[in-house]
Amino acid sequence: MTASGALSPTVEEYLEAIWRLGQQPKGVTTTGLAQRLGVRPASVTGMLRRLAEMKLVRYRRYRDISLTAEGERRACEIVRRHRLIERLLTDVLEVPLSEAHAEACRLEHAVSPELEDYIATKLGEPQACPHGNPIDSEQEGATLRLSDVGDGETATIVSLEDESAEVVRYLEERGLLPGRQLRVKLREPLGGAIVVQVGREAQTLGPRLAASIRVQKAEGATSR
Repeated sequence: MTASGALSPTVEEYLEAIWRLGQQPKGVTTTGLAQRLGVRPASVTGMLRRLAEMKLVRYRRYRDISLTAEGERRACEIVRRHRLIERLLTDVLEVPLSEAHAEACRLEHAVSPELEDYIATKLGEPQACPHGNPIDSEQEGATLRLSDVGDGETATIVSLEDESAEVVRYLEERGLLPGRQLRVKLREPLGGAIVVQVGREAQTLGPRLAASIRVQKAEGATSR
């Protein structure tokens, strides 16, 4: 951390990755961080020690990894900036949705708080990024995973947790984007694939992909 309180791009990437993994059922692990950031586990361990010294992360080897209050605040700032940039890219520059996340990752470290505010104002203070996630991460709404929706139940896609180009492109081709309504036709046993009806088409989703799609069930629907 510099004297002005600014964080290096590497530190920002780690804080954002820890925050995002913390939203997943498996939580944050050194292996998960290494895979997400594309680095060696040994590099993750070293950075976690550094972040702990900066009082941004709580870390003890072989124990849970979590953000401190300051680390959480910083991570949420980065996530907000990232999501605003995604909105700018898709809404103004017409960048394909599948490319927005990667481009925002490159740009987020160069945008100042002042420019971030200009972007928000220019866009009319948007409430969600193009993947459906709230701009202000503290405003996460009450949703559930598609994998938790019961047979025969109807739900509307709210957001996509996995914003990678490959996954977004796959879902886009199948009409499975935020705002789309679907119905669960079949859930294979033992945590297997899920078949959903989207319009007239039936789509089969693996359990991991289904768990990354956040939805809201239709009013009056109950789990079975």
